[in-house]
Amino acid sequence: MSQREEAEARHLEEHRKFFREVLLRVNEIMKEKYHVHDVSVRPLGAGGARLSIPVRIEGTDDSGRKVRYFAKILGSSDIMTARTMQLMKNIYLETNSRGPLFDFASDAEDMARHQFEQMSAIHNLGIPTARPLSYHPLKGQLWIFLAEYLEAKPLPDVGTLDLKQVEVIMGYLEKMHHNGIYHGDLKPENIMFGDRIYILDIGHFLGAAPAEEKIGYDLASMVCALAEFVPVEDVVKVAGKFYKRKQMKKATEYLELIQRRPDFHISDGKREKLMSLMG
Repeated sequence: MSQREEAEARHLEEHRKFFREVLLRVNEIMKEKYHVHDVSVRPLGAGGARLSIPVRIEGTDDSGRKVRYFAKILGSSDIMTARTMQLMKNIYLETNSRGPLFDFASDAEDMARHQFEQMSAIHNLGIPTARPLSYHPLKGQLWIFLAEYLEAKPLPDVGTLDLKQVEVIMGYLEKMHHNGIYHGDLKPENIMFGDRIYILDIGHFLGAAPAEEKIGYDLASMVCALAEFVPVEDVVKVAGKFYKRKQMKKATEYLELIQRRPDFHISDGKREKLMSLMG
């Protein structure tokens, strides 16, 4: 074996050892906090622009019942990715004579705490979401955020929407905004369908950013997400039941930025139609 091959083998073994220790820590958390044993951790599909490693945790509780949890493993690489994405969006806004709108977590603990607190606020409003449970340090700079596991599919996997469902989703968004909660990362993958319609995940706005700007970005994101599956005219008509004309017009200022995001698929023609109908 060459020196290079030996070095690669050592690196691989160190990598395996590190993740064995991470999995051991996950087992300890599940046993100590939730009385779950025989734990397995399986990665989930990473649709959309993920900033973490989503996993499903399965095990057996003290009564012998099989249980499932959803979790995100967060680390320094996730922080750098988030910072880069948020910075690029702020640069785009500033080149168009707009103030910065997006913030980012300082470290993995901050990201996990933000997810827990904001998703708890959404859950406490009665808006269906994966109920946040807790967040914990793992190993090194890694943290884990735990939530209930939903038997649900993201909107792109469902593929269709009716107007009643659009009204439900828009109602969720308006309720969040009415209560001073701003999402910041609405996209098709964060709208899920099971026994109910769920809103998942959360982004990171600057706390000092004006509320009308955060509402505008959220509204534009939701309209674009739904317009991938429902005619533009219908989406705008439903949005108009929940938002004032001034708010709809404000949302048009963010359509081009959202169109540039890799997790949206909005054609120029569809964006122009939204501009016309909402402006």
